[in-house]
Amino acid sequence: MNKITENKINLVLIGADELVLKKQFNILSYSGDIKSKVICSGSIIDSISKHTQDENSIVIINLTENGLKELQVLNDINGKKASIIIIGDQKNIELLSQAIRAGVKEFIDYNDYQDKLDRVFCNIKKNITHFCSNGNVKRLNAIINTKGGSGASFIASNIAYILSKDTDLKVALVDLDFQFGSIGLNFDKISKYTITEALNAIEDLDSISLEAYMSKYNDNLSLLLPSPSDILLPGEINVSSLKTMLELLQINYSQIIVDLPRLIDPVSSMIMEQADQITLVIQQSLAQFRDGRRLVQILNKDLDIPLDRISIVANRYDPKNSLRVDDLKNMVNHDKVYMIANDYERVAGASNLGVPLCESSANSKIAHDLKALAKNLGNIELESERKHLLSRFRTFLS
Repeated sequence: MNKITENKINLVLIGADELVLKKQFNILSYSGDIKSKVICSGSIIDSISKHTQDENSIVIINLTENGLKELQVLNDINGKKASIIIIGDQKNIELLSQAIRAGVKEFIDYNDYQDKLDRVFCNIKKNITHFCSNGNVKRLNAIINTKGGSGASFIASNIAYILSKDTDLKVALVDLDFQFGSIGLNFDKISKYTITEALNAIEDLDSISLEAYMSKYNDNLSLLLPSPSDILLPGEINVSSLKTMLELLQINYSQIIVDLPRLIDPVSSMIMEQADQITLVIQQSLAQFRDGRRLVQILNKDLDIPLDRISIVANRYDPKNSLRVDDLKNMVNHDKVYMIANDYERVAGASNLGVPLCESSANSKIAHDLKALAKNLGNIELESERKHLLSRFRTFLS
């Protein structure tokens, strides 16, 4: 059963002016899926501390003359899960800065709440409902080549793009190839700040300040990229700092896709141990099949990663090739295999344009294969599939 049906969304209105709270309560549009609570108190700090831990809650806080202190209390609360809307003086830069640090969803000026509050509330409610209907998914996917040039970066880029466009979930794409990372080229992006700089500053970062190091591609997709000029050697990356950075990313993003270099070291081992799914990208050659088998054995036997957390993608799959999918399954002794069609011209064209293939050729066979893979790796139902099924059902009824 979905969490949204087990626990209703909680609306909590907090403030010191009872008349204002009543006006705001009457403005909001909601139905039986909302459980509401209005709290009027001369000192709202205690109420702020009590009502920010539930991820199914929308908490609307009307700041008083002690707004800075109230936001500081909010900032100091660990493990905030509620979606928080602040109503206060938007012209006060100190309040805005403190609100950003506290991780609030929206800051509405107290003079404008009658025009904006309902729209903001409904948008947040929609996102919570959609998030819960997808199983409250938080996923970390690691994607790695079995041999150099097999297409892991291409796969990772398009999976991240599909998840960002076909769901309302926030997606982070992380390129951990510190020497030859190419993810940015697939999006025509050169990051102002790099993952190396983020790692060097990790002790001073929180989930909000980390966003400054991300390169935004669309409303839901952000990239964290290595430096195009500086090179980090294996052993120079602090594993503990990288793990902290992943934890911060998981606060802001529901889906994290990590493009790993073909290397087994403390960094990649930590990522793969944390990952919900590890995807090995392979092509149709005997050498690649053998390396795939070796990599599956390392993950399963040496790193104790269960086989059900390992997927294999046969990229540039050609059904006319003498090596078939059954040969791959038999050689690697693993049957969780997906095929991505061979379409070199479209892939090269998208790469030259600096856009994901699923943006430039959304209706192609290869795009269809990538969407099927994204659905499985993301553990979600894609919006395009829901619309397709609904269309078929309406056609059936007519």
